[in-house]
Amino acid sequence: MLKVKQISIIGFGNVGYELSKSLLSAGISITHICTRSVIEDSNFPNTVFLTEIDKLPIGQLTLICVQDSEIKNVLSSIPAETPCAYTSGAVRLDQLNCKGELGVFYPLQTFTKGVAVDISEVPFFIESNSEQFEQTLFDLARQLSKNVKYANSEVRSKLHLAGVWVNNFTNHINFIAKEYLDGQNLDFEDLKPLLKETIRKLESNSPYDVQTGPARRGDLETLDLHMKMLNSDRKEMYQLISKSILKTYGKNDKL
Repeated sequence: MLKVKQISIIGFGNVGYELSKSLLSAGISITHICTRSVIEDSNFPNTVFLTEIDKLPIGQLTLICVQDSEIKNVLSSIPAETPCAYTSGAVRLDQLNCKGELGVFYPLQTFTKGVAVDISEVPFFIESNSEQFEQTLFDLARQLSKNVKYANSEVRSKLHLAGVWVNNFTNHINFIAKEYLDGQNLDFEDLKPLLKETIRKLESNSPYDVQTGPARRGDLETLDLHMKMLNSDRKEMYQLISKSILKTYGKNDKL
């Protein structure tokens, strides 16, 4: 199989930045990065930064690291001779009109610039409209991670949905907790050991088995007390989640 030695990147947000750094560390040359505005980054001294897609090398593998809504438009600007892969978990391959080789190079992880991630632990899910190109993308991902799998669009969309529950919703709930404590002049730092233990338990246990708290116990009195302490929007969210926990464990959910 063809081993990738050079790559172009479109998009330099959280995903594009992290993948660019990781690929460079793996010995792969990032020859060009296409961004909305021309920038300079000392981490990529040999990379050409540009703003026009039509100036990217034709025929060289290009990773598209842009928002889901922009993928189709970006692809329309790329010649058929250029093999492309995008990094979205939600966009189906069969919904994109591409004359050449097209694939998915999906890292199931949250990325934030300035926050280090162990890329070797990140699961990558690969799909393509070409068996040979799919193998090329798989081999490329293996240079970054020890956890690489093939996954069609249906499987990938299910993983993406589950990822939203695990990461995006969880983080938003943490934001709500911090917002509440800030309003009470209390310190969110005091919750971090609790957060760490919550994740540590999941290393060797099912989420179902380690659920604790007033809803797990069916303690309606405490749940009612908590809801009285919250404003209407937060109260509704607290009640909805508590009802789900109560129902899961066969408790009285008449809050």
